[in-house]
Amino acid sequence: MVEIPVFLINGFLESGKTSLIKDVISSNFEGQVGETLLVVCEEGEVEYENSFLEKYHVHVTYISSQSELTRDFFERMDKVYEPARVVIEFNSFFKFEELDLPETYVIGQVISLIDASTFNVYFNNMKQIFNNLVKDADLIVFNRCDKVKDLASYRRMLRAFNANAQIAFEGKDGALTETLAEDLPYDFSKDEIVLKERDYPTFYMDAFDNYERYYNKEITFLACLQELEGCDDFSSFLPGRKVMTCCANDVRFLGFETKNDIKATFKAGDWAMLTVTLTREFSSFTNSEEVVLHLKKLVPVAKQDDNDVLSLV
Repeated sequence: MVEIPVFLINGFLESGKTSLIKDVISSNFEGQVGETLLVVCEEGEVEYENSFLEKYHVHVTYISSQSELTRDFFERMDKVYEPARVVIEFNSFFKFEELDLPETYVIGQVISLIDASTFNVYFNNMKQIFNNLVKDADLIVFNRCDKVKDLASYRRMLRAFNANAQIAFEGKDGALTETLAEDLPYDFSKDEIVLKERDYPTFYMDAFDNYERYYNKEITFLACLQELEGCDDFSSFLPGRKVMTCCANDVRFLGFETKNDIKATFKAGDWAMLTVTLTREFSSFTNSEEVVLHLKKLVPVAKQDDNDVLSLV
């Protein structure tokens, strides 16, 4: 059975999806074999010219409703065009989990585009749509970043919906970067970092984006200790805090998989000051590379108020 990779490009109307698709198709054309099926779920100002479609062996079809994206639809397209790959210019109001693909179609990558200049307005008024937009993404790209000063907080907000996606920012030259000139509330010049309580959400988000900067450092923070699913001997566990990610009604427990290297004893719900080191390694719990902490010291403290919630933004 020959698998056909599917690349899904998601984003609000006029977020730059068409331009990105054209750039990706044209820049990867050399050495590429076979036809490309392009499924467009909404039409913006930028068009796919016939000259472009012919030059790069692209067959485009337009749909207006998610109900059209059925397995039967893709199987018919497959018979007509016999594509080597499929690109879907997705509608941000469609639901990724309802996408019905043939067995031979395999999701290769999901990219979500966000216009940084309008992010605040859309995010504050359409949080559920933003959740749908980014929760399944492998790569989230902020474009039109010129004159936007809050990019660091934008990244932290999205981390609440997707902790594992790569988040990048597009500069004036079109180049992508994950690094921001942001002032974090703790000192990186020291080998030991002691987090103030309010610093934990920032540390949590930054650790996924820039884990390398925490290598060879000891980090100390206050946490509630929870059991990691399937590990009742606490050889690995889940320390973390309740964090308000975007509004009072959206409070989540944000924690790290942590290896109990010193064999400390405790029970679920206990509180402690932890000193840890941070790595990125294979996790048997998620079956993928993850940010993982290694416990170096644990000092029990009195139980804290369960209603004590930290703020992400």
